[in-house]
Amino acid sequence: MRLLIAGLFMMLLLGLVVSTFVGCGPAPPCETSLITLDETRLDAETYEQEAAETAKKVAELEEQLAAKQKEVAEIEGEPERLAEKVHELKKGSGRE
Repeated sequence: MRLLIAGLFMMLLLGLVVSTFVGCGPAPPCETSLITLDETRLDAETYEQEAAETAKKVAELEEQLAAKQKEVAEIEGEPERLAEKVHELKKGSGRE
């Protein structure tokens, strides 16, 4: 039992010593050309502009959708009312 505990303790100690030497070091510097950075920056600006334009279009389409939904709500009962009116006109003209 003592031998097992001593072995585990030695493994733990060895792991700590090795981890101090192997640990995470500083990240290596990024080697990217200035041209690539400029292209990426321009792409980002373009995407931001497109996103802003798309947001405007979405807002306009939401307004149009709300207007159409309002129109639909206003004429929702019209077919039944008009069908009754046509039926009354047919009765009055003697066709029915």
